[in-house]
Amino acid sequence: MQMHYKRACKIATGFYSIPSMPATDLGFRAEIARTLQLGAPLVGALILFAHLLFIGADLGFPNANFHQLLYYRLTMSVVYTLLMALSLTRWGKRYPAIRNLSMLMICLCAISVSNLTTMTGGSSSPYWTMILLTYFGGTLILRLSVLEAGIAYTIAFFYHIVNMLYVAEDNPQSPEFYTNIFGILLALVVSLTGNWYIRLLQRREFEARQSLAEANEKLQQSVTELQYKRQQEQLRYLQNKLNLANDLHDAVGSKLAQIVVLAHHKRLDDTRPLQALSTSVLENVRNFAHILKGEEQVATLKRQLESLAHSLQALGRYEVQLVLPEHDIPLSDICLLNIERILSEVSANAIRHAQASQFTLGARTKAGQVTVFFYQNNTPFSWRGQAERGGLKNMATRAANIHAQVQIKSFKRGALFLLRLKCPTQQAAA
Repeated sequence: MQMHYKRACKIATGFYSIPSMPATDLGFRAEIARTLQLGAPLVGALILFAHLLFIGADLGFPNANFHQLLYYRLTMSVVYTLLMALSLTRWGKRYPAIRNLSMLMICLCAISVSNLTTMTGGSSSPYWTMILLTYFGGTLILRLSVLEAGIAYTIAFFYHIVNMLYVAEDNPQSPEFYTNIFGILLALVVSLTGNWYIRLLQRREFEARQSLAEANEKLQQSVTELQYKRQQEQLRYLQNKLNLANDLHDAVGSKLAQIVVLAHHKRLDDTRPLQALSTSVLENVRNFAHILKGEEQVATLKRQLESLAHSLQALGRYEVQLVLPEHDIPLSDICLLNIERILSEVSANAIRHAQASQFTLGARTKAGQVTVFFYQNNTPFSWRGQAERGGLKNMATRAANIHAQVQIKSFKRGALFLLRLKCPTQQAAA
C-alpha cells in the first residue's frame, strides 16, 4: 500500500518536490496523469491520421494551391509525430509535461485546421468544422480540466478569428463568417461543459473506488482478525485438552497404579487405603467428566473470589475485604474446579464455626507459585493439611488432586487458610 502511494506521488508530482498535499488529492492527480499518459499518444496518432487522410480532400479545392497544402500537412505531421514521441518518453509521462503536451497538441490541431481553412477559401471552406471535432475529441479522450481545456480552446478560437479577418480577409458581416465564429464558440462552450462534467464524474468515480478500497481493506482486516481469534480459540481449546490430559495422567494415573499394586498384594488385611484411593480416583473422573461435557462452567479464580466476597457481604453480618491480583491468574479448568470447591468448604466452615465478624480473602502470585488465602478474625485454629474424615479430608483430597498444599494457621486471634499450588496454565491469547 505504501509503495503504491509513493508511486502515485511520483507520477502526480513529476518526481519534483511540492508542498504537502492530502493523499486523496495526490491519488486523484495520479489518476489524471494515467489518463493523459494513455490519451496524449492516442490524440497525436488520430491528428496525424486525419492530416494524412485529408490530403485526398485537398484535391477538391481547384482554387487552392495543392502543393502548399501538402507541404503544410507534412510539416505539421512531423510536428505531431515529435509531440507524440515526447509523450511516450520518461520525461513526457511526468504530470506537468504530459498535461502541457496534451494542451499543446489540441491547440496546435485547432490552429492548423484554421490555417487549412484559410488556404481553402476562408469562412466558406468546410474545413472550419474540423475545429469542432478537435474540441469534442480533446474533451472525450484527454479529459482535461475546465481551466486547461479553456486555455487551449480559447487560444485556438481567437487565433481563428484573427486568421479569418486578417489573413483570409473575410467579410466580418457575411453569413459564412457569423456561422463560422458562432459555431466554433458554441462548440467551445459545449466542450468546456463536457470537460467539467467528465472531470466531475472522474472525481466521483475515484472517490467511490477509494471508499470501496477502504471498505475492502477494513473487511479484510476484520476477516483476518476473526480468523486470528478463531485460531487463538482453537489453540486455547487444544491447550486446555492438553492440560486436562496432563491432569488426568497426574491425578488419576498415579492412583490407579497404586491401586494395581495394592490389588496384587497377596495379603490385604486393611482395605481402607484401597478404598481411599478408589474414592479419590472416582472423584477425579467425575470432575473431568463434568468439564468435558460442559456441565461445569468453571469461573476464573478472580471471578470465584469476587463471587464469594459478594455472597459473604450479602449476609449482612460480616466485614469483607477482597485482595485481588492485578491480572487474572490463568489456571486449568480442573485446578479451578477444585479450588472453587475448597473455597466453598472453607467459607462454610468459617460461617458455621468461627463466629467471626471480619473476613479477608484473595490471591497472589510470586515466583511462579499461586497462593489463595482466607482469613477469619475470631477463632484460632491450626491444621497441617491432613485429616481422616469430614470437610477437612475433602479439602485435603481436592488439594492433592491438583498437587496443592493446604494448611490453616492461627493468626491474629483468628485463623488464616492458605492454598499453594503450581498448576498447568492455559496458553494466554496474544
